[in-house]
Amino acid sequence: MHISSKAKARILLGSLLVLLALLGLFVYLFNNATRFQKLSHDPIASHLEIFVLLVGLALVGSTGVIGISSLWKNSSKSFAYDIGLRLVLTGDLVGFISGLADYIGIGAHHHLPYFGPLQTAGVFLGEVLMAIGFLLMFSW
Repeated sequence: MHISSKAKARILLGSLLVLLALLGLFVYLFNNATRFQKLSHDPIASHLEIFVLLVGLALVGSTGVIGISSLWKNSSKSFAYDIGLRLVLTGDLVGFISGLADYIGIGAHHHLPYFGPLQTAGVFLGEVLMAIGFLLMFSW
């Protein structure tokens, strides 16, 4: 059976997206595992920890959007897809704003990068919005 070059490119793109999504998920979960298991005893989060958390969140969001949109191929996208896409992007934005709250001046600790319970709740809310958006984006 002969596979066209266009089909090979789609397979390669799909594989790359899956690898990037898994990398983002691994980075994100590994960063959170150090916080949940109290491996770092310092309550002050480092700049690198917050950066890695947000990079993992961005990788999961962007590769998920690209991957799910490729499932639609050439068919017209539904209204639920459009709402889901906007929810994913809004969730990513909520997660980023919550994670960077102290850096952009809307957090409670302007002088040190403390990743507190309100920021954790904001990032979690962003994750929930992204999950709902991903479910709406699928072509059921």
